[in-house]
Amino acid sequence: MKNKKLGFTLAELLGVIVILGVITLIATVGINSSMKKSKEELYELQIDNIIRGAKNWASGNVFELPANDGEAIYLTLQELKAAGFVEQDITNPLTNELFSDQLQVKITKVDNNYNYEIVE
Repeated sequence: MKNKKLGFTLAELLGVIVILGVITLIATVGINSSMKKSKEELYELQIDNIIRGAKNWASGNVFELPANDGEAIYLTLQELKAAGFVEQDITNPLTNELFSDQLQVKITKVDNNYNYEIVE
């Protein structure tokens, strides 16, 4: 009867550990960049929702909009929430905190159109 030793050598085990470490490193970097990109896209979507809320507010409050080119008005996020044009709990995905109620949307009249921008 032959006596066979079953198992792996130290070099083989170290090789497997190194390969698993490299795979883990590559996967972690890819996942982190993917998560960062997703958070940035969600941030832009949240900003677009706030601007959409301001546009909806503007359509119902035409007489409060600027009358002359270059004039602007400011709406706070709190005003948009109170009027029901945006959700109450809008989270900034970059900070994982709620957007400040003092965040402002600037509505400016330019060439008989209105520009909407966030002022932080």
